[in-house]
Amino acid sequence: MAENDQQQGAEVAGNRAGDDRAFRGAFGTALLGPNFLVLEGLKGILSAAGFRVVGTASHVKDLELGPDLEAQPILLIVNAGGDLRGAIKQIELFKERFETGRVVLLADPGQFAEIPAVFRAGVNGYLYMGPSLEPFVKALELVMLGETVLPKAILPLILEHKDEPRPPKTSESFAPQLSRRERLILRHLAEGLANKVIASEIGIAQATVKVHVKSILTKIGVVNRTQAAIWAMNNGLVVGEPGGRRRVPAPIQGSETED
Repeated sequence: MAENDQQQGAEVAGNRAGDDRAFRGAFGTALLGPNFLVLEGLKGILSAAGFRVVGTASHVKDLELGPDLEAQPILLIVNAGGDLRGAIKQIELFKERFETGRVVLLADPGQFAEIPAVFRAGVNGYLYMGPSLEPFVKALELVMLGETVLPKAILPLILEHKDEPRPPKTSESFAPQLSRRERLILRHLAEGLANKVIASEIGIAQATVKVHVKSILTKIGVVNRTQAAIWAMNNGLVVGEPGGRRRVPAPIQGSETED
């Protein structure tokens, strides 16, 4: 009797494992990133777990995905390396070709300020590679099921003020608080740009940008750049189109003090 129970249990476990592998193989999984060795290692890991890896490349234009894949669900896993902005551009190019494709970005911890720009580009999962394979695979499966996956560390920043009333999401609400230049810099912060890049974009000194950032944090009542980026998105300063596509923020109306 016990032997029969053990046999039935083994059959159930085997069927479940087979179902998991069949589900993972239903998607064509493509790998993108600047480091060939990293991609090859990731390919071996995913293939062993039952994922059907259909291509690897450093740029979207080099992904050789045949016409037969156009009608199949695609999962793109992007290893950002040290160039997160470059990875975001590649993701945008991928979404233009495979609008319904699912995208997972593998990034280094501590890049929270980039998260708004990442999700505006169309990312469905933002993951860190940890020491254990199982949580990584389960996160990929959640993305394939249509869920959005964020690092656990970012949740406190999102939930910290969830019960506080939020100001209307209109551009007029910014007039009493931020100058035109401060709003411009805040938009760039929400895009994940560093102070050096912001200074280059708007033609001012990097030290001046640093002063403005400090003033912005004080005025809107947040303590870091990540919270400032989330605040900007929640209050309509950064506007996205359906499907995660980014467009130019709406112009700000009303009189204001120029820096």
